[in-house]
Amino acid sequence: MRFNYDLLPGELLTFEEIALRYTQQHPDEKELTARGLLSPSTSFRNLVIRAVFAQEEINSPMEDLLFVSDDNERKNYLRRFEHYLKSQQAFLYFRRNEESRKEGRWKVVGETQVFAMLDPNSAAAQNLLNSRGYKLVLMRQTEEEEYWQLFDAQAHPCFPLSRKIQFVVVLSTPQQKVPSGVMPGTEVGRRVKAKVFQRASQAEFTSAVKARYGACIITGTRLTERHSWPWVEACHIDTQENEEGFLADNSADNGLFLRSDLQRLFINKMISINAETGQVLFNPALETEAFITPFYQALEGKVCALWDAVPPGTRQRLRNMR
Repeated sequence: MRFNYDLLPGELLTFEEIALRYTQQHPDEKELTARGLLSPSTSFRNLVIRAVFAQEEINSPMEDLLFVSDDNERKNYLRRFEHYLKSQQAFLYFRRNEESRKEGRWKVVGETQVFAMLDPNSAAAQNLLNSRGYKLVLMRQTEEEEYWQLFDAQAHPCFPLSRKIQFVVVLSTPQQKVPSGVMPGTEVGRRVKAKVFQRASQAEFTSAVKARYGACIITGTRLTERHSWPWVEACHIDTQENEEGFLADNSADNGLFLRSDLQRLFINKMISINAETGQVLFNPALETEAFITPFYQALEGKVCALWDAVPPGTRQRLRNMR
């Protein structure tokens, strides 16, 4: 993409001015949008990045770093930035701080390339930030998410709230073309990719299983019933991973829709479902009286309420889990 001489580095422009100049230079392309980090509208089918709009308050005071959160299959940030890292194509980059935000303007950084991509947990990311007087700290962690805070040299937090940072993009900008302290071309590892891609595929899996059953297959408890507890959730039968660290089978046939409490018993192998009869069974190795309350013991031997809706493919997976 040739340099857009109507968008000169250092200019402060409104988004309307930026979009108009871009359209004049690229009349055959989609219009720019500033609703998210990337522009134009995101799509899992598209790897194009025409522009990046980053706000200092949400991102960081460091112009050449992007802290990416909430990526998924629709946004496709990881694949897009990875594509631009490998191809070394350029895209337009805009930033604004609190002052320019109040004025409704964006600073034109200029044509920018992806220099490297880092796992926030990595030594490379920590060393890069430490060399600039910053510290990225893991504030808390759940089973699926990590919440980070960035502190400056005076130990002041840079983010209003801790952020769920998935990866860090190091940029080569017109003002700082060769970032120091990190190897060019560095890509994120399997840990980050597994979290981002598996989270995206999990949403698709959940939607498919929910559409198939619409209720707990054991009790018939419907998703639409207005209970604060229990709820109904999708879970996998076979949780084996492939070489890339993703679930090997993420199809709807590998899923069950279970009431939340029963789901936890199932994934912890305290109950199972007979693939031939559809009966609910407790793990005989457990001391049932000690681990399972009478409320749940009453389910033993009962046929699943939605057993007729369970297809052969799912029954085979249940059979394989014996």
